[in-house]
Amino acid sequence: MDGEADRIGERGYEQLRRAAETHRSDLVLRLGAEVGLRPAEMTAVRLADIVEFEGHRLLAVREDGDVVRETSLPDSVEHDMRKYANAAGVDDEPLFSVSPRRLQMLVNEVADRAAETTPRLKEVSSRDLRWRFAASLLDDGVPPDVVCALGGWDRLDRLDPLLDEPDRETIVAAVDGSGGQATASEPQRTVGWITAVSEALAAAATGEAIATAVCDHLTGTAGFEFAWLAEQTGDGLTPRATAEISEPAVGQQIEAHIESVTALLDVGEVHIVDDSTGSVALVPLVRENTVSGVLGVAAGEGLTDTEGAALSALGIQVGHAQVAAERKRLLLADTVTELEFHCGDERTFTAGVSEALQCTVELSGVVPVAGQSLLYYLMVEGASADAILSYADDDDGVADARLLEQHSDGVLLEVVVTDTPALQLVESGGRIQSVTAIDGVATIAVELPSEADIRPTVNAVTDAYRETSLAAKRETERPAETDTGFRDRLADTLSDRQETVLQAAYHSGYFEWPRGSTAEELADSLDVSSPTLHNHLRKAQQKVLTAFFDDRPAEPRRPTDN
Repeated sequence: MDGEADRIGERGYEQLRRAAETHRSDLVLRLGAEVGLRPAEMTAVRLADIVEFEGHRLLAVREDGDVVRETSLPDSVEHDMRKYANAAGVDDEPLFSVSPRRLQMLVNEVADRAAETTPRLKEVSSRDLRWRFAASLLDDGVPPDVVCALGGWDRLDRLDPLLDEPDRETIVAAVDGSGGQATASEPQRTVGWITAVSEALAAAATGEAIATAVCDHLTGTAGFEFAWLAEQTGDGLTPRATAEISEPAVGQQIEAHIESVTALLDVGEVHIVDDSTGSVALVPLVRENTVSGVLGVAAGEGLTDTEGAALSALGIQVGHAQVAAERKRLLLADTVTELEFHCGDERTFTAGVSEALQCTVELSGVVPVAGQSLLYYLMVEGASADAILSYADDDDGVADARLLEQHSDGVLLEVVVTDTPALQLVESGGRIQSVTAIDGVATIAVELPSEADIRPTVNAVTDAYRETSLAAKRETERPAETDTGFRDRLADTLSDRQETVLQAAYHSGYFEWPRGSTAEELADSLDVSSPTLHNHLRKAQQKVLTAFFDDRPAEPRRPTDN
């Protein structure tokens, strides 16, 4: 191995870590040298990106919000990530709220300190950390193609500086008994095709592209004899993509094994069935805890445990990708389908509380959260806060509720709901526009992509909730807004002083963690008092957020005193 390529070396890496004076500095070093991340990738890392696979930890690496690959995550690094997140008070946000450039500078600062005792570490950069990552894996016998996949290098020749020219003994040992080709272990091969499929999913922008990419990679990269993907529609399972098998043959497989397919949709576990073409693995496609379709893969004489676990995880990953694609399509759509449901099912909190307490309920904001629940912000008139919270405590469909504001004309509450038609609508890719309830009937308005098949969505809602019906359906034009238009609209709402304070806070690092400037320092720079600064800053932030969120459910209506 070329020692100049890995200029850090094992001992040098230990010296770098000793020179790290903060937990953050040490974690940045470890994410570069032990996980293989670039600074830009580090700024996107969240605890939610940690994935468990067969007892091992993987880290989903993101670029522009999309997962571009998965890499290995040592247990000790995961421990440090969680320790840092806990100390910094980070939950769902990225661990580092600074720029990639700042992380590069941090590595340089650590290298300068380490160079005081080891001069050769003086110019160490974040790129050198990634070379250490690759060199360590290669030393452990990990095949170069897997190293490329884990580190995000697009070509094997990127690793040439780290690879020795093989001698005759090495060549003979590598190909001995393998038919002239070096062989990787099954887990290594599986990691390889999982990485390839993950990259393809990240690049696919539509549901059709996702289905095609999965099938093509399963037959091409993974080497399965055939693959197909079918989704639930109003007509049952409808094939969306096939590879190395005809669509009629897929239909015959589904029909021949309809009982297994039905069980798969109910239970959500991989099934192996015997077919005239051989064994077929039926893999559930899971979209936010709901099985939405089936991935069929030729299983030959059966699947290994590694292949079965990988396909099961792939079904979940495909479901996530489909939901993300639909939501993105909805955000960018010029035309949407609006559906209006009337729900009289008392299990729905809004309908039930309006009937029980003879009050009026109006949704002022909604946020989907993890764990199959929605965070409702509800304006309620005609009932006391104590009565509403007492009702919520007894409602099995409510996980939590708290009072936010109480005024003479009503109360504003935050309610975590787990049993509501709105949740199913969100899981189907919809965006809740409004919810109102009076006299035991909730009216729910939702937007879906105009080209979406609404029958499965409507059937799922009306089947799950009694006394629920589709009351209206309409196509709506939604004018697109350019970036310039958004900025102009925002600028019209900000006062000159608010814009000045907001820009100064942004450029001075006030919003970074840790802060680049304190509020007191910023106030001194602008020659204003600290309370005045906070007043302008809070109002400016509110206007920015209002401008960003105002195409979602109506801006929260808060109770007012008469």
